[in-house]
Order: sequence, then C-alpha cells, then structure tokens
Amino acid sequence: MEKCYIQLYSLKDEVAKSIDNTLKCVAEVGYTGVEFYGGVYGGHSAASMKKLLADLHLEPLSSHLMTEHVPSQLDYASELGIKYIIDPMYSFSTEEEALKFAEKLNETGKLCAARGIQFGYHNHRHEFLPSSDGTLMDTLIKNTDPAYVCFQLDVGWATCSGIDAPTFIAKYPGRTKLIHVKECSEVSGPEKPIDWSAFPKDADGRPQIPAEILEKFRRENGWNVEAGKGIINWNAVKEAALAQGAQGFIVEREHDYANDIYRCVEEDYTFLKAL
Repeated sequence: MEKCYIQLYSLKDEVAKSIDNTLKCVAEVGYTGVEFYGGVYGGHSAASMKKLLADLHLEPLSSHLMTEHVPSQLDYASELGIKYIIDPMYSFSTEEEALKFAEKLNETGKLCAARGIQFGYHNHRHEFLPSSDGTLMDTLIKNTDPAYVCFQLDVGWATCSGIDAPTFIAKYPGRTKLIHVKECSEVSGPEKPIDWSAFPKDADGRPQIPAEILEKFRRENGWNVEAGKGIINWNAVKEAALAQGAQGFIVEREHDYANDIYRCVEEDYTFLKAL
C-alpha cells in the first residue's frame, strides 16, 4: 500500500499527553497521514496544525466528528485541508430511525460539499441489524445522496457482524471512499447500541457502567488482534475497495495487544504497507 493513514483515536492516551509528540511518532513509523477525531487538535490553530503536519510530511486526510458538531468545525477543517469528515457513530436500531438519520446525513453532507469536503459515515455493529433493505447499513446507503454522503467501512466491525466486507463493498460501487483497517478474530453478529441513559449517573453526570458491561467491552476489544492475524481476507478487501474507488486505508486500533500501543500501530503499519 503506497499510502498508509492512522486514526489518531488509536493513540488517544498519547494524544492527551501531547498531540505534537504523537504526530511525530506516527510520522517516524512511516504513516503517510492522519485521521483526527472529536475536534481534538491539541490547542493548535488550523494554521499552526497545518504547518506541523507539513513539517512532519503528514497528510490531514480526514476527521471523525459527530454530525451535530460538524457545522462548528467546518472552518477549521477547511483551513486545515481535510478532505473527508466522517460521523464515527450514531445510535439507531430500527429502520425508521435509520431513515431519519439518513436525512441528517444528507443535510450535513450538503454543508460539507459547499466547503469542498466529502461527508460520510463510519459503521460499528448495529448498522448490520436487519431491515427491509437487508441491513440498516443498506438502508442508510440507499437513502443517502451519493453526491453528498459516502461511507467509511470499518472492516473489523463489519466482519464481526457477519458481513463479508469485499462483497458488501462491491455491492455499492463508489460509495465506500475510506477503509478502516481493523483486524477481527471472531464473528459475533450485529448488536443493538447500548442505551447509556439506562445507567445511573454519578455526581458529575457520568454513567455508572455495570461490571458485566465493562467485562463485555474488555472481551470485545480483545477481538481486535494484530493486523493479518485474524479472520479477514485483506487482499480481497483491498481489491474490492480499490476497484470501486476507495481513496484511503486507515488503521484504527482499539486494543493494545502488546501493552505497547506504539509497537501495535507500528506492526499495523508494517502489515498495511506490505498489503
């Protein structure tokens, strides 16, 4: 793979310490560029961040932003030169909810297009719950305008949901613009999103997550094994994605399998570079 990108959320603990050092480290690993998240830029102005990235020879390919936060971030993203803004997750579990969300995606996509930015959506597992179109992800794709909305397929979560990623990508030519390179070791099936409002809150308003849910998270994180060591046929994913116009392959790591996150993302880079 000529160009290799990384979602900085993979290194969120390091980003919290110093985004400058984190960017320097991923550049030294060899990554071509980065995907930001949540409007986290370490206090840099857009001009300052643009210079830092240029000095490190890193491309600001994309950013994860919740749909409702996009309007307030468009000026920064445009000045930085970000090409894609992706909503990382939206909770829905019925076809009616998916259709309403598709309307929001279309509206936000128009705002982004006016600034020369492509807007899109990133899946987890609930998008592959059944619908009359096949899955809720099918419903989203069929009810969003290709001129304004693209998709970033997280291959790890799609595979975990029981989806054959190459087949799904090929089903919708031109719609999957970005690929999240996330390995998976187990098929568990689609799952409804967690209702965080059902949990009691502490004095600061944070949900008190039950021990069994925390254990569930721990177990599911463990499915994100070393790239190339799971159940995904990445050669087939690459072939399908490039054939229908994918523009970037982005490592996203949720599990530090080596107790050394930089070692993990370096090994992910080595795998992606050789793909």
